[in-house]
Amino acid sequence: MKFDDFKLSRVVFELRYNDGFLYWDNCGATILEIKQKFPEWKWDKTSTELSIFREVQKKIELLFNIKNIRFTQDEVDNLNQLKKAVTEITPLILGQLKIDVFSRVGNRFYYHFPIDTIEQGKEIIEKSKLIEIPESKLKLIGSNPKKTNFVIYFEDGKNQIRFELSTIERIEQPGIERINKKFFPKYGLRADIDFAIIKEVNASDFPYNDYIQGNYKFLENNLVQLIQK
Repeated sequence: MKFDDFKLSRVVFELRYNDGFLYWDNCGATILEIKQKFPEWKWDKTSTELSIFREVQKKIELLFNIKNIRFTQDEVDNLNQLKKAVTEITPLILGQLKIDVFSRVGNRFYYHFPIDTIEQGKEIIEKSKLIEIPESKLKLIGSNPKKTNFVIYFEDGKNQIRFELSTIERIEQPGIERINKKFFPKYGLRADIDFAIIKEVNASDFPYNDYIQGNYKFLENNLVQLIQK
């Protein structure tokens, strides 16, 4: 198992705030400015609840509203595309909505590792030994437990990491667009890692690029070691 064997099927970057009330006043001006400065981004929809843009070629979606700004990229071959979008467009939206403080910053990665069978994935999870149940408690339930998934949180008061490991099976349905098997294997081991800053941070000088890259490098250096015993 190598880090390069894991395919980044989705990455999400989200900024939450408490005072985005100017969304209702400045939504149109925000949309117009994005369209003028970034013509490759196509306006999708707008309502009192949210506005959505898409960069179709790079498979990136941008959503913003009264509560948050969220970028989502699927089938990620080049993380720099998302980092560039976040760095260029976020200040524009913050300026229109007059946002000074983020209540939460989140950055989530979905990695898929191809396996031959679901049982193989269960075996990998069991052998990871990230969570072990005492034998005395196991006897109360059964003698042969099989972990198919687990979730664990780490928090230091400011930063939080949520780590989930699970098995997945791709179900192809008629009429649905052909799925990219590189990113969504028939059977897979999914590592879902959500990094978050859970205390207020200043919006004006937040280092978007460094934060996303730092989280990616952490996974590059540690993901395989976390999963393998």
